[in-house]
Amino acid sequence: MRQGRKLSLLALYGVATLQFAWCYLWLTRPYVNTSLYEEGRAAMPFQGRCLMVFPMRWAHASSLLHWLSQPFAVSRFWFPRTVQPEVLVQAMLNVICIAVTGILTTRIYQASSRRQLLTPLVYPLVLVTCAATYVMHTVQNFRFIYDFPSLAFFAAAMYLLYFRKHWGYFAVLFLVATINRETTLLLLPLYLLNQAVEGGKLRWRLLFRGKALAVVVPLAFVWLCWQVFVRHLFAHNPSEFYPRLDWNVKSILAPHAWPQLLSACGYLLLFVAVMRRRIMDPRLRAWMWLIPIWTVFMFVYGILIETRVFGELIPFVVCGTSLILEELLVERIRRPALLPVRNTGEASISKAA
Repeated sequence: MRQGRKLSLLALYGVATLQFAWCYLWLTRPYVNTSLYEEGRAAMPFQGRCLMVFPMRWAHASSLLHWLSQPFAVSRFWFPRTVQPEVLVQAMLNVICIAVTGILTTRIYQASSRRQLLTPLVYPLVLVTCAATYVMHTVQNFRFIYDFPSLAFFAAAMYLLYFRKHWGYFAVLFLVATINRETTLLLLPLYLLNQAVEGGKLRWRLLFRGKALAVVVPLAFVWLCWQVFVRHLFAHNPSEFYPRLDWNVKSILAPHAWPQLLSACGYLLLFVAVMRRRIMDPRLRAWMWLIPIWTVFMFVYGILIETRVFGELIPFVVCGTSLILEELLVERIRRPALLPVRNTGEASISKAA
């Protein structure tokens, strides 16, 4: 691609990212009170996801951010609600996290694709899947401050695993991301699956080999210790931590809830699962086993119609979708006889006659 076109696309992606991040803040409602969250008094398990407490406290105390937020009060048409410094920081964090997710997802696609035909479409597809997953809700249209940081952490973890970076980078990322949200536990089976791929195949006998367990077991222990610590630290906070089985069963039995349930990852989660054999990359195909593990986990502890609980799967789902579409496109090009050809000239003559 020519440099001029590449720069034009990057500028377009940047504008689209800003628009989506601002729409996300404007069209959704915060479930957790930011002030209570900053003070450590929000309900559990939300308060235990405390990494974002630090930028929120900084925003609240920063005179610079208070000054930067003032120009947004000029136009009540575009900014009908007061833009607090905390909102400004959330917007900046969201833009950074979405950009990181899009860039790393594109890198994984380029490395896993044999032709890289759809590279320019990967970043826009990330934005579309994010919009459907985090915003396009009829009910339960809530936002949580740690959602997009969690998405970026998972994209970074998938990048480290796919390119087989040193396990130390993964461990450090895991520790920081765990302070942000406990769903990092699901990175551990992904690590095992990734390490079990050798010679272009998923070899089940390698799933629990000592080399992989030497990384996963200590990280699982640290994860458990952190969960015990935050539950002890915030033991006096109100709690909403309980299984959501009854809620999810009711949602599955309600046909009017199905469109929202299926909108996770831009309606592509089921598509990737059905078309998984078209994913030629062995490691991404092995990662497919994370989907049933994730679904069972969220069926117990998440609210499925809040499709944001599947958000961290977006980098994988977008890569898988792009690879599947690429294979289908190449197959059609190689077999042109399958494509119906319409002779527009003859059709025009016969119509005139």
